[in-house]
Amino acid sequence: MYFESVENKDIRICDLLVRISGEALPDYSIVDFWEADLTAIGIQTGGKLVYISTYTSNEPCQYTVIIEESDTGRVLEKINECPYDCLIDIMKNF
Repeated sequence: MYFESVENKDIRICDLLVRISGEALPDYSIVDFWEADLTAIGIQTGGKLVYISTYTSNEPCQYTVIIEESDTGRVLEKINECPYDCLIDIMKNF
């Protein structure tokens, strides 16, 4: 799956989006409220926004993840050094 709107993002973000597209996840949409931040992307599903960043990680499949309520922006959880499998589990449980 190609995500034209994120073609200038960090390669780790692009790779993540390709991997996620192959997962059996509930309906979600890619959101990019941080166009200037090339190391971050958002995934919106249900009433949640999952902010994903590669900025602080040197590992290829570890992310900083911040989960917010979509309508209020209230932070529900922040996970540093979140591995890919954990990220997928989070998204499956929305």
